[in-house]
Amino acid sequence: MKRAYISLIILMLATLPTMAQQIIVEKSGNRETIEFAKLDKITFSGTTVKILQTDGTATNTSMGDIDRICFSNYSNIDNMETGNKGFVSYISNDAIAVNCNAGETVTIYNIIGTELICIRLKSANGIISIAQLPKGIYIIKSNDQTAKFVKR
Repeated sequence: MKRAYISLIILMLATLPTMAQQIIVEKSGNRETIEFAKLDKITFSGTTVKILQTDGTATNTSMGDIDRICFSNYSNIDNMETGNKGFVSYISNDAIAVNCNAGETVTIYNIIGTELICIRLKSANGIISIAQLPKGIYIIKSNDQTAKFVKR
């Protein structure tokens, strides 16, 4: 489990877009924010995460103490609501059905916030083709409704 966690963090760091501005580490209710311009390196040794800043400041934290690591300002997606379970009614490999009004604009983003599909629905409860999207995690948004979906 720890190796999977480390691999995920390394993958996130390796694929992080250039527009990200800071890394946030939350542990035991405290939040540490480090600007990318001041970040020298992050290393993993056993179960310890070491964050070294360009000014020489180093933070050593046990992985068990870290609640969450996230990146701020990394996407075009803001205020994601997770309670809209009726927004997306089904997903297949080729299409996703959304419950919206006719004329609403629906936008699909990849996990880093790049807009991939933007379409204005011609009728209520529209079906959007996602056949061209590779497998992955996506965010779909329309007006005040937002949902996450996985294409397998």
